[in-house]
Parts: sequence; structure tokens; C-alpha cells
Amino acid sequence: MSTTPVDLGGCAHPGLRELWPRKSFDRCFSPRTYVVRARTRHAPVESWLLTNAWLPDTLMPISSQQPPVSTSSAAASGAALGIDVPRVLGRLQGAPGPTLVVVGGLHGNEPAGAVALVRIFARLAGQSGAGVTGRFIGLAGNIKGLARRRRFLGEDLNRIWLPERIAHVRNALGPLEDEEEELAALDRELTRAQQEASGPFIVFDVHGFSGPGNAFVTLDDTLSNRALAFRIPAPCVLGLEEELQGTLTEHFVNAGITSFGFESGQLDDPRSVDRAEAAVWIVLEAAGVLARGWPEVARSRRLLADESRSLPPVVEVRHRHAITSLDQFRMLPGYAGFRPVRAGERLASSLGGDVTAPFDGLILMPLYQGQGNDGFFVVRPVRRFWLWLSALLRRLPVRGTLAWLPGVSRHPSEAGSYVVDTRRARWLALQVFHLLGFRRHVRLPHGFVMSPRGR
Repeated sequence: MSTTPVDLGGCAHPGLRELWPRKSFDRCFSPRTYVVRARTRHAPVESWLLTNAWLPDTLMPISSQQPPVSTSSAAASGAALGIDVPRVLGRLQGAPGPTLVVVGGLHGNEPAGAVALVRIFARLAGQSGAGVTGRFIGLAGNIKGLARRRRFLGEDLNRIWLPERIAHVRNALGPLEDEEEELAALDRELTRAQQEASGPFIVFDVHGFSGPGNAFVTLDDTLSNRALAFRIPAPCVLGLEEELQGTLTEHFVNAGITSFGFESGQLDDPRSVDRAEAAVWIVLEAAGVLARGWPEVARSRRLLADESRSLPPVVEVRHRHAITSLDQFRMLPGYAGFRPVRAGERLASSLGGDVTAPFDGLILMPLYQGQGNDGFFVVRPVRRFWLWLSALLRRLPVRGTLAWLPGVSRHPSEAGSYVVDTRRARWLALQVFHLLGFRRHVRLPHGFVMSPRGR
């Protein structure tokens, strides 16, 4: 392998110039000399971030002294851009404190999170222990999918974080399928990080989406999630977890761990990397890993706040249009996230005919890619009053009174869960459960099961 010095402050390397625009260099790097270990044999990288450019295998600072803070930056190559990347993108450790694990690229065609993590670890590589508390770990998600720029190879890695699937990969004696191997490897890293944690443990999952639209935060509506997620100045989407089963964040929330996500923007938009990076900087400070005063955090807040200024701060998912590969679903062109739609408006076509909006609202994540089971979502704003009221009610001992509501009964086998019979329950039953911190866990022919998601 050849070794070539690169002055990042001057943006000398053509591949890096395409990967990180000048503005991003000014924000993330101070002028210093780095070593780029490049492949001796190259093949074109067909990437949404690289145009006739080469991505280096390894990017590391030249330093004659070991910094007091233990760090290890990953290859700047990330499979996020079609080239192999290690599972662990970087580690930062300071004084005892919280542990923040950020996962990027859980879907292989969503590399923004992985690239953002490489940027951040490069920026933090020379930092001393001052101002750093706890641990910060960056993980690459679906490495095989990232290498091929495909959402997944066999099945969606962000739909198999289920107890039975995790038990299977932990105890498997024979070969595993592609995404099962990824699940097993990520589970090992996350379990190790959790076992080594000396304080609060937090998991932050960074994604992207296929259509145009503003970045947003996704969270299972627990008070601990709100405490961090609401610090990001972008719309917060509640209720998405009720429509999607087997996600990484759901797995950890069910275990009582703070875990939420961020959708950084359209897959082929270089600004999605900027937004992903901004969200991680903000969460680093909010979680207590970085002390206040980092200029990157202030700039990150301005970036996301400026883009989200005209959007509602909190919305709730009210409808999901589920699809299968047999539906021949085709979203009509021109739709972007948070665009208003009217009841009956034609949104897409499918084998069964036209697909229309079920009611007035805002469209979210219209599907403009071949893989995926979610055609679009429709959301509506949530008033701040209801958020305040729900926070108050969850601190009061009122959950035991839910069985007094018409059509509501305790679940016969799941402690703390309730069965809601919609033939008898009043229409506000779902909203009452949401206020008290429950989520719709199972749909029934004439109702649903509500399970506690934490306070």
C-alpha cells in the first residue's frame, strides 16, 4: 500500500474534496497533516458522494504522542461508499460517565450516518480528556449492504431485532443468512458496550430516506427519550414504532434503555451527511459525553433549526400505507416529506388501483426506491399541551385505573398490558393510553393490545 501525506486544511486530496465539501472541512477539521493509505489498485466507486474519485482505505492523524483520550478512528473508506469498512468506526473514552453508541448505515443504501461518524472521530482524534466524560462508540450497521449500496441483501436488518431472532443468532450452530450475520455482529458489539458501561447507556440510530424532505427525529415516546430527542431542533415523529416491528431502537426501549433515531434526509443528497453529523454532535452534548461550549454543537443547532423553522416541532403518525413487492407500488413524483396532503388526494398507483390520502395531514417518507415495505406515512401535529399533560400523568399512579374504562381489560398473560375492544371502547381510548406512556403492541380483529413503553 502507498502512503501519501494530505493537508486536509487545503483539501488537497481529490477524493476527499468530493467526499467532504470545503464548507464541511472548515467546520470539522483544523489544518493538520494526515496520512492517507490508499489502495495500489483502484476501481471506480459508484457513489452518491464520489464522482470519479477514490476513497482512501485509512485516514489517521500523524502524531508523535498518544493523546490522553483513548481513540481509534475507522477507515475513512466506509463501506458506506461502496468500500469495506470495519464494524467499529471509532471509540472515544474519557472520565467515567455515560455511554453513547451511534449506529450508522443499518440500511445499506443509507451511508450518511457512517460517513458522519468518520468525520466526527477525525475531529475528536486529537482531543485530550478535558471536556470528555464517558464513552462514545460509532458502529457501522449493515456492512454487506453498505458494500453493495443496497438497503438489505435478504431481509431488512432493522426489522429483525426481535427476541426470538436474537436468541437464534446467539445460539446458532450452523451458517447464518446475510442479515443474520450482521445482526449477530452488531448484537455482540452492543452487548459488550452495555456490559462495560459505568453510567447511563444510550443508543442513537441514524438513517436516511428515499424521497426528498426535511430531516426528523424518531422516538418511542418515553420521557427519557424525550429528554434527549427534543434537544435536536428538528421535527420529532411519535408513533412510528407502533407501525414498525423489530427495529433496533424498539429492542433497546423494551429493555428500558434510552434509544431513538434520526432520519438525516434523502439518500443521494450530500447535505444528509451534514445533518447526520449535526444530530450526533448535539446528542453528544445532550447525553453529557461532551462538555458545553463546542462550536460544532452550536453550528449544528443552527443548521437543523434553520431547515426546520417552518415545520411543526412534534407530529404523530396516524396512517401507514404498507406494501409488498407484489403490489407494484409507484409513488407519484413530486412528493416530499412534511408536504400537506388532502383527504382523497391521489398519491400513488398500485396493482389494486390508485392510492389516495385517507385524511388531511402531512405526508412522511414517500417511497421512491425499489426495496421497502412502507409506501408512505401520514402524520399530524401534536400540541405542546398534550406533551406536558402526558409527562405529568406518567408521574402519577393512574395506570391501574385503565381497566375501569369501557372495553378495556387487563391482558390475561402479559403483566402491565391491556386489551382494548374497539367495539365497546370509546374512540379516545387509544389517546388515553398514549398519554400514559403505552404503545399499540398487537392489532386484533376488533381491537388491539396496549403495552407499557416506560415512563
